[in-house]
Amino acid sequence: MGDLEPKIRNHQNWEQALIQAAKAVAMISRYEADTLESLSRTRNRYAHPSFDEVGALFDPTPEEVRYFIRTLYDIVLSQPAQLGAFYVNQLLELIKSPTFFSNQPFSDELTQLKVHVVEKVNRINSKQIPRLTKELFKALSSPINKEHELNILCFLVNVWGAKAELQLSAELSTHWDEYVLEQGLNFTTLEGIFNYPNCINELSEQAQRVVSSAFRDEIFRRGRTSEPVIKFLASADTVPLAQALLNEAPNLIPLDKVIEKSSHYADLFGNNFTELFGQDILKETRRVLKTRDGYQVNPKLATLRKCRIWDLANALPELEQVNFANELIESLNSNSWETMSLLSFDNREEIPIKWVRLLLKQWSNSLSNNSQSQRRSLSYLEHYLGLVERYTCELGNDEELKEAVKTIVELVNQHFRDSQIIAEPEIDDELARAFWQDLLTRYNDEQLHNEPVGSD
Repeated sequence: MGDLEPKIRNHQNWEQALIQAAKAVAMISRYEADTLESLSRTRNRYAHPSFDEVGALFDPTPEEVRYFIRTLYDIVLSQPAQLGAFYVNQLLELIKSPTFFSNQPFSDELTQLKVHVVEKVNRINSKQIPRLTKELFKALSSPINKEHELNILCFLVNVWGAKAELQLSAELSTHWDEYVLEQGLNFTTLEGIFNYPNCINELSEQAQRVVSSAFRDEIFRRGRTSEPVIKFLASADTVPLAQALLNEAPNLIPLDKVIEKSSHYADLFGNNFTELFGQDILKETRRVLKTRDGYQVNPKLATLRKCRIWDLANALPELEQVNFANELIESLNSNSWETMSLLSFDNREEIPIKWVRLLLKQWSNSLSNNSQSQRRSLSYLEHYLGLVERYTCELGNDEELKEAVKTIVELVNQHFRDSQIIAEPEIDDELARAFWQDLLTRYNDEQLHNEPVGSD
């Protein structure tokens, strides 16, 4: 447009040149350019007195004047202020700068800059956007540095995510498809496109296979993850590829690796973690519990707690529920640290009352039939008190429970003749110690057979 300046200064016919320049950079269509040229030729006749060949004064009708003004308004004045090819060229240069965005983008936080991207795109004439995206994909294939790559990725990902809002055509998804097939996906680009999971559905089947392969390699095999990856898997209800990868996970990730890095995989799979791995972890946990290897950390049980252990236990057949309760009690008496944590007084509220009842029943049976268990129970009194406290507070009295409490009080009296030791056994939890002292008060020699558990 620099060629127009001399014409404007010299009062030459610059209007035609301006119309042609606007058409060249797609600010107006060819039809709109022809219409403006026609209006330009008749403008003087409307603005100044003029005569035809026979000397008649030209006198436009009101309808002709309204048409002139309305057409000019529609083509030029009613259009929003937009920028064309020159601005696009500037944008392509500016995006190379680390300060292109006010905040340096990271591939797992790209959506935070969506508003800025949409604002920039809205300033561009719609006919220039396809050229911009084409040039950006070309630059993404060979960025000058990491900052340049992240800037382009941020721009293109957010334009893709805002495609409907910006009223863009499907051509943008075609560009993404071509890029994925030609360039492949590194982890940065992978988590970048996962910021908008539903956009994956717009890729071709072949391109989705590339995404799936990159996901298996980066996420399942190398164990990498981020918020966009978690967001992608959580969208399985609407993104078939995410559901397919979830279905493959148990076959691709070894169970011992899941157990070893349970916190990582629990975060990665979210609510799907239990469904994917819970039953297998429960089986492995029960196998370890049956070994009753004391003084050992049991990571299987720790992982099982992340899988909502009691929900899984509720799904067991009734007989297996009884067996599992017994396995936990025997594991506790074998000094399993994780079992002690699971059944600690502090964690008593986590245990459903149904399982409190089952565990106390197994404890009562163990106390009645096993002298070794009786002696061990004294060492884990705090844990059993958590179960007793839950039971007495929510269910009141039970004959088996009363007998179990009676037995444990008698055991303390038998093994610790010193009244101070009886009153203050080695119980770390202050609430548990207070509850124990309350039990001692209610289960002294005179009251033991007359006052039910849980009475005031």
